[in-house]
Amino acid sequence: MRPAPTAFWIVDAIKAIASQLIVWHHFAAYGPLARTVHPYAAQLMDWLYADARQAVQAFLVLGGFLAARSLAPRPHAPCFDTSARGVAQLVWRRYVRLVRPYAVVLLLAIAAAALARQILNDVDTPAVPALLQLLAHILLIHDIVDVNSLSAGVWYVAIDFQLYVVLLLLLWLAQVSADRYQVAMRWVALLAVVGLIASSLLWFNRNPAMDEWALYFFGAYGLGVMVQWSSGLTRKHFWLTMVFSAVILALALEWRSRLVVALFTALILSVGLHVKPVLNQRVHDVVAWLSRISYSVFLIHYPIILLIGSIFARLWPHHVEAHIAGLLAAWLLSLAGGAVLYQQVERTTR
Repeated sequence: MRPAPTAFWIVDAIKAIASQLIVWHHFAAYGPLARTVHPYAAQLMDWLYADARQAVQAFLVLGGFLAARSLAPRPHAPCFDTSARGVAQLVWRRYVRLVRPYAVVLLLAIAAAALARQILNDVDTPAVPALLQLLAHILLIHDIVDVNSLSAGVWYVAIDFQLYVVLLLLLWLAQVSADRYQVAMRWVALLAVVGLIASSLLWFNRNPAMDEWALYFFGAYGLGVMVQWSSGLTRKHFWLTMVFSAVILALALEWRSRLVVALFTALILSVGLHVKPVLNQRVHDVVAWLSRISYSVFLIHYPIILLIGSIFARLWPHHVEAHIAGLLAAWLLSLAGGAVLYQQVERTTR
């Protein structure tokens, strides 16, 4: 018997929608197919290029929510080994979980780029990577050391890892401080997270030079943490109002559409978790499947559009209908490839 939709339907729905928007953002941003189609669907392609990328904010909020759920469902109750060894093991486990499918796709992206260069000379096709460039990607420091990216969107993998480590260290330090000074763990954890959210929103996120570091994104990530924690707080409305007000203040200081998306996602998540599922069984199954494979699809879609784009552009240069068909074929192959990557690689690291 298939499982019935649960309160987590809202998490699946957000992940499913956001992941598809990110895929189509990259389809509109890279390669000859997008350039051919653009004059015939300019408004749609411009929206996908300029606005659909904001869906990454939804993933940041969900990332914070899910990380808090696994590390400390309540601010006073961390559910991990708070010894230095336990913390180090969690960091390593997170790294392996992110990097194993990511490393596989990096190799696929390098191979796809090599084939694409043989098929078509295109400005968006990456050059042959240097060994140090590949090493920087594996270590998740490619943006920090300023090397060219080997695939689209891989900056997010590095930021997700950084954010997880920052939250883990905050919780660990909160536990250490609570034990040493005999204070309530929840107050230390809450104040630390809320303080870092405010610092990110009001300062770090206003500095574009910081966008290769977790502190730039912690405002959105922390909103997800607070949505998870609010369900176990006696004064949850107070804490949620405080962090949502920090977003409003940050927007008053400097308007940033990415913060609007993050706030909107956090509001939908906080309400949706307490609302009866609105999806029927068939729709729920599709949404849950798209959610489940979302990380793998996010990783694998770039080498697919790189290769499909070069083939279609070579066979049917400047042919609009063929290039639209190529974009749709790349999308379907991305879903299929993501499903395979999830089953064969990502799932085995959980």
